[in-house]
Amino acid sequence: MFNFLKNHKKIIVFDIGSQKIGAICFKISNNRPMIIDMEYQKNNQDENKSHSLSDNIRKIYKKISNNKDKYLIYCNITDPRAIYKKNKSEIRTGKLGISKKDVRKIFQKCVFESKMSGKKLLHSYPLNFIIDNKSITDEPLIKNCENFGITCFNLFVDKNVVNDLNLNFEKNNLSVKNYFDSGVSSSLAFLTEQEKNDGVLNIDIGAKTSKVVAYINKKIVFAKNFRIAGDDVTSDISQGLQITLDSSERAKIINGTLNPPFNEKIEIGLDSKKKKIINMNVLYGIIKPRYDEILEIIRDNVFDEINTRVGIKSVVLTGGGSKIYGLKVLCENILNRKTRIGQIENNSSFFYCKPEFSTLLGMINLINNQNFLNFFETKSESRLSIYFERLDKWIEESYI
Repeated sequence: MFNFLKNHKKIIVFDIGSQKIGAICFKISNNRPMIIDMEYQKNNQDENKSHSLSDNIRKIYKKISNNKDKYLIYCNITDPRAIYKKNKSEIRTGKLGISKKDVRKIFQKCVFESKMSGKKLLHSYPLNFIIDNKSITDEPLIKNCENFGITCFNLFVDKNVVNDLNLNFEKNNLSVKNYFDSGVSSSLAFLTEQEKNDGVLNIDIGAKTSKVVAYINKKIVFAKNFRIAGDDVTSDISQGLQITLDSSERAKIINGTLNPPFNEKIEIGLDSKKKKIINMNVLYGIIKPRYDEILEIIRDNVFDEINTRVGIKSVVLTGGGSKIYGLKVLCENILNRKTRIGQIENNSSFFYCKPEFSTLLGMINLINNQNFLNFFETKSESRLSIYFERLDKWIEESYI
């Protein structure tokens, strides 16, 4: 499975967000990822572009890389306009028993038929196989049928988003091997196999977007990005208290809560000398309605379909916005599902209680678990040979 890593033993994954950019350098040893170094800093980009994304990429790369080594580079994509669509394809088998060649052929046909103008197919996941338009199965081999179908869950992103990211890396003479959707990556950081089998909703609340991915029977059945997240909370605080966005962000992180407070006075720093005294209830009254709105929008979208409404048994919260006190209880009340914060429980780990690193950790899991993900080379959509070589390996491992 890891033959493609033998000549490139070191890997760097980038997590590019609106407020921060992080990267982890690691290598695969005994089929396990071993972290070598990491860097995490603000993604400062001003109007004059004196601090551009390409500059931030260069600084991060320089800190965690050794110019003598060759690295595989992976990166996330957060596209609020991402489209998630189910696609069905069908072939005729002539009543013969279904072979691995048929599985490869039907998946290949599904990929080629899954095209949208202006969009790039980023991920494609097989959901189930269809026998003669009658029965659905996860184990199609040897079954006799005339018509063999497949349903795939496809994730599309805007080609311009990919091109812009490629350009920022190319300015530093760097080439990204593959991009991963931020929401899918975050969902694979902390979800257990049992949760994905039973039915789970992963909600990643970032700065500008909230990413939602739902699993039932270990398959993605729903995914969507919402343009409402932590920055909206910060903006509400800024307008409500008439303070700067920086002061509002600090107040949210230090004093923010979703549990009703008790007439407590708090100080909010305006600059190095000035402070503002407010009642904690005022801050709570600003923050909670926005988090209510975020969770209600997610609930109404996800549970609009009977399959997900019945199938989702629990919720896992990730992302920097999940760290606010009281979110777990609020989520349980609004979504009526058992909820936990996704995080590493080992207190000796750097990532202990840091759900904001879910995208980075999820990308490492994706790279370390290739049979879960079938993906394309980013250089050319017409060159699919490597993709289908990996598809063959997936077939061998899944249906041997």
